[in-house]
Amino acid sequence: MQKTKFRKFVDAIIRAINPFIADSWGKRSILLLSLLLGFYFTNSILSFLLDKSINTILLAILILLIMEILIRTTLLSNFTKLSIIIISINNFRIGSTYALILEAFKLGS
Repeated sequence: MQKTKFRKFVDAIIRAINPFIADSWGKRSILLLSLLLGFYFTNSILSFLLDKSINTILLAILILLIMEILIRTTLLSNFTKLSIIIISINNFRIGSTYALILEAFKLGS
């Protein structure tokens, strides 16, 4: 086939999606579980603590600070190929961020 711009685009998409499809089911399930657990834990912590009489702004700042520390530790790691633990921590953080943003939308702030 000719190397048209569309074919290069399709090849780039296939190269980006291939690691997710080619991985073993165990690795994919661990990564999906860490994403969902991050969402669940943050959502349940926020729901529990919003009923208490504490300052919710400080709670959100604390959660964001913990997420930033996780990002910094991931970036400072000297792994050439990211291990499953670091990727699952990153997925936990992504799920946690999603829960925090969703809660902010629900509260209207």
